[in-house]
Amino acid sequence: MNTLRVFLLTVFCFSLPLSLHADELDKADAAVANTLFEYDGSEEYATYKANDDGSVDLIFASNTPDNLYEDILTQLQNHPDIRSVLASKGGPACKLF
Repeated sequence: MNTLRVFLLTVFCFSLPLSLHADELDKADAAVANTLFEYDGSEEYATYKANDDGSVDLIFASNTPDNLYEDILTQLQNHPDIRSVLASKGGPACKLF
């Protein structure tokens, strides 16, 4: 019986950080999705991946206008649910620009 308690306590302790990371991931993912939703056609020129720690990786089309790139990047960098943003304009050119 004692062994079972120790086992359950161990499983609980190791699963707690995973659930905390999942929450950070979900919040960062929602923050990016909501921000990009405000920009028409953003699904054509931006892709992203939210990470377990709440950071976000973004790739924009290589021909994304600088002012648009900087505006989106600034919003994401200042969002409270995003820990950090790694972004580049290294994606394929977009026909919208």
